[in-house]
Amino acid sequence: MKKILLFALIFVILIGGIFIYIKATPPLATRTVFNSEDNKTVVVALGNKGFGELKVTGVKVNNNADPNVLKMQVSNALEGFKGTIDEKSEARENIEFKNIQDVSIPKGTVPENVLRKQGERKATVDDTIYGLTVNHHEEIHNIHIKYRYFGILFNETINLD
Repeated sequence: MKKILLFALIFVILIGGIFIYIKATPPLATRTVFNSEDNKTVVVALGNKGFGELKVTGVKVNNNADPNVLKMQVSNALEGFKGTIDEKSEARENIEFKNIQDVSIPKGTVPENVLRKQGERKATVDDTIYGLTVNHHEEIHNIHIKYRYFGILFNETINLD
């Protein structure tokens, strides 16, 4: 009986330690890539520095308002991102605009690492990058991103001022 209790205690401590570690080191990496002149359209590069996939579950702007347009750009390091919400723009033909619910960001996609790779070697189409495109009818001051990682809900706020 003592062995079972000891095993249960060690298991609970281990799970608690893993939970605390995950909460203390959030995996989402962000970098603002584009702001329109009127700050009503913003593109934020998203990446994952964790051990598993993360999924963006919701985005709000300013004082928790819903943005007018919210899309995830999935591209490669050669193409980059579009600085527009116009999906039909001919500026970049190989960029996919997807709903945020349809995209999971895999591990190892930190925006700074992809940019560093571009400097060290020639970027390839295999260097997938993810950009959150947000458009609002007012100037955007901050973006609140909710995401799920290993079943745990996280919140990240990006201040643009």
